[in-house]
Amino acid sequence: MNWKKFVNKNRLLDFPVLQMLSSLLKNNIGNLVVNSKPSEGDEGPTDKLLTIRGSPTDYTIDILSDKGNVLNDITSAMTRSGLIQPYDIDKVAKKLASNKDLILGLDTNLLYNCVISEHLLNALDEMNPYSYSKIPKWILFAVPGVVMKEIENAANHKSKGRLTHIGRMGFRALQEIHTLQENKENSGYTVLVVGKTNPPQLRYAGEDSTKLQNADSLIRDQFRTFVQEIDLRKGVYFLTMDKTNSSLGEAEGLNAIRVQHPKMLKTGYQLKQGSGNTVLLGRILYELAVEFGIIEITWKEHGRYHYLELDAGWQWKNMGHWENWQLLCSDFDHNFYREIDSYEDIPVQRVRDGWNEFRESID
Repeated sequence: MNWKKFVNKNRLLDFPVLQMLSSLLKNNIGNLVVNSKPSEGDEGPTDKLLTIRGSPTDYTIDILSDKGNVLNDITSAMTRSGLIQPYDIDKVAKKLASNKDLILGLDTNLLYNCVISEHLLNALDEMNPYSYSKIPKWILFAVPGVVMKEIENAANHKSKGRLTHIGRMGFRALQEIHTLQENKENSGYTVLVVGKTNPPQLRYAGEDSTKLQNADSLIRDQFRTFVQEIDLRKGVYFLTMDKTNSSLGEAEGLNAIRVQHPKMLKTGYQLKQGSGNTVLLGRILYELAVEFGIIEITWKEHGRYHYLELDAGWQWKNMGHWENWQLLCSDFDHNFYREIDSYEDIPVQRVRDGWNEFRESID
């Protein structure tokens, strides 16, 4: 089937199509360079982010940028993809795995960084890989209402109709919650929002009605109130990536655990995908697009440069697009189809249908 049905300018790419497309390009071409691009009408440079070399299943990423803020954003994207881990996630998992059941209060930063779905649950599964008895057997993820308010406020950030960086992070956090809810019946855990999303004690920062001044204290209060109401003490923890929030939680009587951010990537660092570390190439591109808004993938073939642009913050994007892990193909060079026309025998529609059937089976 012709790839033009699935890849065209201003066409949405479902995740299985993105994964197959990126793998085909990587398999057929030497190195892929990923750049960030400013949105149409915005000023700013095109920054080189990284190079991907090797095969689609055994690749190496070389970090190119030397800008601190860009390196921080690349680190965030690689963390959400699962390619790099929070600094002490195994230590956190070991502590939590000593409990038969868990109630975990989640701070906002954990959801922004996809720590639960991409790291903590995997680390817990690896604690006893050969045991038939899963420990912990049941987990309740308690999301304070004020966390939901912070995420909602972030998701409302737009500029010229497009989602800003914080806007995309807000929707990515909502996508993380949806991912957890989507699998809860088959995985032994439940997601519950506790407390009001807009309590009267909430204070906004001056004229900016989206910034919350006392959110951290209310988040801790809402989780503590919930724990007191259910009268449980063992296996109850408050998780955060904020050092101050963790310290204050401990001082207030919460069993707080800080999940440390991974070390920031530096120019010239190499990240390797190989045995035991199965992060799909499509996930790398997806998270980079979410982080930077628009990314440009470039490669050189037969002495000519080619490119493909992927957009994660287009004007009419809604929650359904996030739940389906979709990116917009916003541009490509006129020779792009020459690179993929030779793969017309690949059953793209069948793979896409299989992906949708799988998603429906776990909803």
